Amino acid sequence: METVEDERIGVDRPISVAVLNDYEIVVRGLRSMLEPFAPHIAVVEVEAGDNLSSPVDVALFDTFAGRRNTVLRASDMVHSGLATYVVLYTWDATPEMLEAARRIGVAGVVLKSRSADAIVDALDRIVIGELVGFNGPARDTRPFELSDRESEVLALIARGATNGAIADELYLSVETIKTYVKRLYAKLGVHNRAQAAVTASEHGLAPRLTSQF
Repeated sequence: METVEDERIGVDRPISVAVLNDYEIVVRGLRSMLEPFAPHIAVVEVEAGDNLSSPVDVALFDTFAGRRNTVLRASDMVHSGLATYVVLYTWDATPEMLEAARRIGVAGVVLKSRSADAIVDALDRIVIGELVGFNGPARDTRPFELSDRESEVLALIARGATNGAIADELYLSVETIKTYVKRLYAKLGVHNRAQAAVTASEHGLAPRLTSQF
């Protein structure tokens, strides 16, 4: 985006950040983590599932439930020219993904295990031209082998959603959701929703959200 000559992003003016994801519940959660850092961080409203329509400093792409399309979508964001920097917020920083992200021009990769303070610190470094998240051994931060759909269901369980609410959110039947819940219990080694929510929180398996069901 165009800036006044010699104007320093994050020093002379706020860092404008657009949070991008297909799910409103995910977008709200990441926004809620950044909003306490105003006015240093200016969160730009973008509806869930929408693309950027105006220039911002940072497009912060939460890759939740979108692993298969992450690189393609990030590439589109880079080439749109609307974001000065494209940053991935992910728990799935495999060596292959990091290499692909670097190759298409992503400016940073921030792991979901990081605190809100660490996210903002990463953004501060990125807007002064530093590549963040590509150094050191890449790793998959998820200790459980969950499918994309299982990850979606777990995130909603962690927020207190009922099976009916999850079914409505994901456009699936309640019986299908029950099947996913049983699989999750087995993979996580838990016996109820409360234990599943605690495990999700402890291992960074679900975004921090603000909406209630």
